[in-house]
Amino acid sequence: MRNVADKCREELKGDAKKEERKALMSEVRTISQAESAAAATERLAAFVGTWQARTPKTVATLQRDFEQTIASYALETVARELVRTTSLLERTNRQLRRKFRQACCFGSLQGAEVAIFLQIKRLHAHWSKITWWEASQLLSLDFLTLHP
Repeated sequence: MRNVADKCREELKGDAKKEERKALMSEVRTISQAESAAAATERLAAFVGTWQARTPKTVATLQRDFEQTIASYALETVARELVRTTSLLERTNRQLRRKFRQACCFGSLQGAEVAIFLQIKRLHAHWSKITWWEASQLLSLDFLTLHP
């Protein structure tokens, strides 16, 4: 949607076209919020019919990555919501970078992999609404079954 918004601002410049930009982005949001891949495809076809003549670059930008965008509809509802937005992914990457800055360096590749694994486990516990204590207990049980 950011790419589409950028192209839209390029093609519909100025204050006079502000309402037109809002209308275009509103239609793009309805496409991304469709209940199914089929509904999103139908909304895309309507969008192309409406906006192709006025904003060809914006339409091309939306169409270019559309198949990858609707791939998330194959997932279950909860997973789709997590995958659809990038904010969770960006926050996860930010937390991983913060943890790596605290460590400064790792003695081995295995140490770095363990640090990533533990941070992902901690984030998973947070998302699953379980305490880190419970997650660490489960982790220790998993470790014992893998390495008796």
